[in-house]
Amino acid sequence: MQFKLKAMLAFAVLFAPTLALAQHDAHRDGDAGAPASPPAAMVPQQQCAAMMGMMKGMMGEHMSACLAALPSASQAYMRAMMGMHMPMMEAMQAKDPDVAFVKGMIPHHQAAIDMARAVLQFGSDEPVKAMAEQMIAGQQAEIDRMREWLRKRGQ
Repeated sequence: MQFKLKAMLAFAVLFAPTLALAQHDAHRDGDAGAPASPPAAMVPQQQCAAMMGMMKGMMGEHMSACLAALPSASQAYMRAMMGMHMPMMEAMQAKDPDVAFVKGMIPHHQAAIDMARAVLQFGSDEPVKAMAEQMIAGQQAEIDRMREWLRKRGQ
């Protein structure tokens, strides 16, 4: 019970800033009484960098204890997920929405590969391992295609 409470608190602390930012709905800006959010262009990049640095520090401090109590496979899955978040958030700051999407999808696909490798290491079900092998090949091909798209655009 103690571990679950710590894990829930760590999750809340880590992702509360993200959830708060997600509450702005551009499709509902005309709602009466709804407070207007500042345009994204008005948020200084330094603020975003500071917030990301804070989140990275919190992830390292709080999640280490939580990870230690998990089975090895769960630790590998959690590391894959945690390793994805910061690069995705950094990618989302690109001014070009297409570039932001592609740059953000690369760590997302890499996390899928890392999780698939974990199931190959720790799993025992052969059909699941076969899915993992297919996922690694498919996700790597997608990453290669996205990197080539970025390279052609000088990114």
